[in-house]
Amino acid sequence: MLTPVRHGVPQRAHIARYLALLLFVVIVFASLYPFTGWSYSGRPLLEFLFYPLPYYFRLFDNLANLVVYIPYGFGLALSFRPRWLGWITALLLSALTSFTMEFIQQFLPERVASNLDMLYNVAGAFIGATLAVSPLFRHAWHHLWRWRQRYFVANEPADYALALMALWFLTQLNPSIPLFGVVVMPLGLPQPFISPLDNPALFLFLLEAGGVMLHLTATLLFVTSFLSKRRYIARSVTTVVVLAVFLKMLAAGMLLKPFAFFEWINSNVLAGLGAGFLLVWLLTRFGRGVQLVVALLALLATQLISALWPLSANELDMLTLFRWGYGHLANMNALVEFLSRLWPLAAALCLIGALWNVRHMPSLQAKPK
Repeated sequence: MLTPVRHGVPQRAHIARYLALLLFVVIVFASLYPFTGWSYSGRPLLEFLFYPLPYYFRLFDNLANLVVYIPYGFGLALSFRPRWLGWITALLLSALTSFTMEFIQQFLPERVASNLDMLYNVAGAFIGATLAVSPLFRHAWHHLWRWRQRYFVANEPADYALALMALWFLTQLNPSIPLFGVVVMPLGLPQPFISPLDNPALFLFLLEAGGVMLHLTATLLFVTSFLSKRRYIARSVTTVVVLAVFLKMLAAGMLLKPFAFFEWINSNVLAGLGAGFLLVWLLTRFGRGVQLVVALLALLATQLISALWPLSANELDMLTLFRWGYGHLANMNALVEFLSRLWPLAAALCLIGALWNVRHMPSLQAKPK
């Protein structure tokens, strides 16, 4: 897939490749969490390949093994040319990834190496890779590529940014975390803490609302700074916010008990959202370089707020909000937390790369028209 760029130099778009790389990181974490208790049982290392089927069958785990490898196989297949090579390479790399994860799981007492997991993984990769090379989905991908060309600047950091935004939406799947929240107000009895302000409640409000404001600002400017034209700002901001709210509501409906459905929103969050929207409205009046710098500073500030937050959530108290079992819920929440920690670092690298482009390509410094 070729992407025309300035100066007439064609360049391959890397969205699918970045997406596959990010999914690989997700797969490694989900497969090896919690990364503790490493030991060797003494059993033959390849024994799990020959277990009688079905072995350790759990419907949720098997569906998760299938679903997560569908976009992974899809992204890998689109990362290589020609089509047949992409399809074969996607299956081989997916099978190698799955085998490696299952092999390593033998050394984790809380995980079970399973040939059935491998079969579901490869089946998911097969579906994804086949969709990627099929005429119908290649046609749809071509439309997606044209949408990317229309709305976003033609450089490699923009491809990276789009893949990262897909990852960011995954960080919104824990409905107990406030919308655009950086910190979480814990349940249970009040916790003692040292406040630098005479009014401790005001201190907590400033941190929670300020974190929401900075997270919203960083995320929206992360998107708007890569847009090709100013007239796309309003619809892009609206799309990101509406999708984030939809995912929170969907996750709340699926995971939370009815009384806790609106756990992800409160007055402090609303105050932070209002301030953040005003800040984004003002900052999008400036050029791309200013938006990139402010987005980077806002990302760094969210990490500072997270470090300053003096309260800690009790995991058992938080579990009372959910209707899921502890095991799957703990794994999902751990994955979301991992992605929430990974995303600011990955986004910061993307913003730094974009600033480098702006510095060396004067045509990118101007405001989007």
